[in-house]
Amino acid sequence: MKIAVVIDSSTGIKDVENYKDLYLVPLMITKENGEQVKDDENLSFDEFYALNDSQLLKTSQTVPGNMLGKWDELLKTYNQVICLLLSKGLSGQYNTFRMFSQEEEYKGKVFVIDTNGVSIILKRQVLRALELKEQGKSGEEILNIIEEETKKFNCFIIPKSLDQLVRGGRISKAAAGLAKILKITPILKYNGEIDKEDKTRTFKKAIEQAITLLDKRSTNDKKVIDLSYSRVDSEVLDMVKDLIKEKGFELGLLEEMPNTITCHTGRETFALGIWDK
Repeated sequence: MKIAVVIDSSTGIKDVENYKDLYLVPLMITKENGEQVKDDENLSFDEFYALNDSQLLKTSQTVPGNMLGKWDELLKTYNQVICLLLSKGLSGQYNTFRMFSQEEEYKGKVFVIDTNGVSIILKRQVLRALELKEQGKSGEEILNIIEEETKKFNCFIIPKSLDQLVRGGRISKAAAGLAKILKITPILKYNGEIDKEDKTRTFKKAIEQAITLLDKRSTNDKKVIDLSYSRVDSEVLDMVKDLIKEKGFELGLLEEMPNTITCHTGRETFALGIWDK
């Protein structure tokens, strides 16, 4: 059984050539003038941040023709294709391509997994799928295992700056201004969707609180935290890494946040994730 794995750019993986049988069909980034840019390996982080700083960017689903074209191409040399895409709680991406996978020419050949994932959560799931594939599991078996394991992560998102959330209309200028005066930093819970969990005084305390919450909610004896971040001063990044280690955790994945997430959260945002057994 020969299986290909297809991802979108919400994993943050751009160097798919370094992984066996892994293929990227990117999400789209839309400029203020309506022009769309593929969020693929040709869009560097520096180019993205220059764009993001100059205007309010939006994100949209993978162009269906590009995804279906990739499936058709891969099915010429692979028996099955599995897709691990952005969480259905953040985008219609999963529902769109799950529907297409049920059409006659793809049924039983293309499996679109309900990941509830993004960034470091989704990357862990991709690595798991590649591992299962190498163990000889079928597309259906991989889908069932990954979907069962989606219940086993905890993740928190902490924006150091609220500027991008204001620009995108997700919080008001007045609320952001008050938070800045009071030095309040929100802690957001991620479980396939983003929701408010808590708030603290100062960014450092927010990171410490998030680590404490992860420790309490995890059943895994192996204490490993994955960390994703958007562009931030090296001193701040080092502080976060040090806090993780000071709390007795090992640092697992350390990844720059996918562009399609930074479009919404902006610079100086951190995501911390941990998996149960």
